[in-house]
Amino acid sequence: MIKFCRIDHRLLHGQVIFSWTKSEGIERIIVIDDMAANDEFKKMSLSLSKPTGVKLNIFSVDTAIKNISKIKKLPEKVMLIFGNTHSTLLFAKEYKDLKQINYGGIPEKEGSKKFSNTIALTDKEIQESKELSDMGINLYMQQIPTTKKEELNDKL
Repeated sequence: MIKFCRIDHRLLHGQVIFSWTKSEGIERIIVIDDMAANDEFKKMSLSLSKPTGVKLNIFSVDTAIKNISKIKKLPEKVMLIFGNTHSTLLFAKEYKDLKQINYGGIPEKEGSKKFSNTIALTDKEIQESKELSDMGINLYMQQIPTTKKEELNDKL
């Protein structure tokens, strides 16, 4: 069961490991990121940083899409982590059951617009986020469970 979905360019890091997995009771993390899935060093680093007792899968977007039926049948509480809005949109178009997406970290780039201290979106990322919103998905910004949740849909 997908319990939590997050976009964060850092993928697995302290906030995810210690805050979100604990607060959501996460038993499996699925990282969906083409660069991470195709980089053996990155995969090893992510494996080392996962919480003890939590299972980890690292998939490319295509592999994740091919495994949607298996992902839907997982008995554990699952956290999906995407590295960017593009991967998230591609997956969401096929999965169709995502209800909300936490925007955790998207860095500033040339031409990006700041939506919070940790979220800056380019025109392309804004368009992809609008498409996610148009699919009925609630988009919100929140770094850790104890910080204020800010809705993103109406700010796009």
